[in-house]
Amino acid sequence: MQASSFGVVGLGFSAALLLLGILAVWVARHPLLAGARDRFTDLPVIERLHDWGAIYFGAAMSAMRDRLGRQGAAAAALLAGLLAVMMLAFGFTALLDDALDGDGIAQFDKPVVAWLTTHREVRLNTTLTLVTHLGDPAAQTLWMVVVCAVCAWHSRSWLPVILGLVGGLGISVIVATAKTLVGRQRPDLPFALVDSHGFSFPSGHAAGAAAVGLMCAWMLCRWVVHRWAGQVAVWALAVTAIIMIGFSRLYLGVHFVTDVLAGWLLGTAWTATVILVTSWWSRSERPRFLSIRGRTRSGNVPSQPSVWGSREDTN
Repeated sequence: MQASSFGVVGLGFSAALLLLGILAVWVARHPLLAGARDRFTDLPVIERLHDWGAIYFGAAMSAMRDRLGRQGAAAAALLAGLLAVMMLAFGFTALLDDALDGDGIAQFDKPVVAWLTTHREVRLNTTLTLVTHLGDPAAQTLWMVVVCAVCAWHSRSWLPVILGLVGGLGISVIVATAKTLVGRQRPDLPFALVDSHGFSFPSGHAAGAAAVGLMCAWMLCRWVVHRWAGQVAVWALAVTAIIMIGFSRLYLGVHFVTDVLAGWLLGTAWTATVILVTSWWSRSERPRFLSIRGRTRSGNVPSQPSVWGSREDTN
C-alpha cells in the first residue's frame, strides 16, 4: 500500500508529542513539586526502607570489602545487580514463551505491525528512520561518552565514567543474552522498512535507549543541571527520545510490541539497579578513590549521588 502524506498515525504521533510538551511545561512551572518529592523521601516509611537497605547492604558490603577489598566489593555488588536483572529477563522470557502461543500481549504483535504497515506516511517514514538511528549502538555510545565527560568534569570524579561503562556494557550483555535465549525471529520481510539483523526479542534499540537515556538524565541532574526547570527539561527530552526510538522500531516493521516493551523494561530495570547500588554504596562507604583530584573546585569533597538526583536550587 502506498504511503499517504498525513494520516491517523501522524496525527496521533504529533498529539502525543504535544501532550508530553504540555506536561513538561506544566511541571516546570510548578517548582513546588520538587518540594513534594523531597517530602515524599522524608516520610517515615520511606526513610525506614532506605535505612533498612543501607544497614543490610552496608553490612554485606563491609563483609565483601574485608575479603575482596573496596573495589572488589563494588564490582561484586554491581555483578549482583546484573544477575538480578538477568533473572528478571529469564522470568520475562519464560512468560513470553506462553504468550507466543497467541495469548497475552503477544496476540497483538502481528496485527499492530500489519496495521502500522498499511498506515505509513511519507513524512513519518523519513522522520522515524532518522529517529531510529539515534538508538544505534554508535549513537548511544556517543551520548554516554559526552554526558560522562561533562559530568566527570563538573564533579571532579571518575564516578560518572564508571557508571557510564557499567550502564552501557551491562545492558549490552543483558540484551545479547536475552536475544540468544529467546531466539525470536523478526517480523516478516514485507513489513520491514529498514534493514535489521539478529533476533527480535527484546529490542536492543528500546533497551539501550531506556538504559542510556535514563542514566544520562540522572547523571546530568545530579552533577550538572540543578535548577528545577532545567531538570524537568532534561527528563522530558530523555523520556521523549526513549518513546520515539521504541515506537520507531514498531513503525518501521523490525520489532513487535512485546519486543519494545521488554526492551524498555530491561533498560529501566538495569538503570535502576545501577543507581540504587551506587547510592547505597556511596552512602555506606563514601569512597574517596573515585575523586579525580580529591576535591571539587570549591575545595569540598565531591558530594555523593542520591537516588533522586540533586536537590539543589529547585527554584
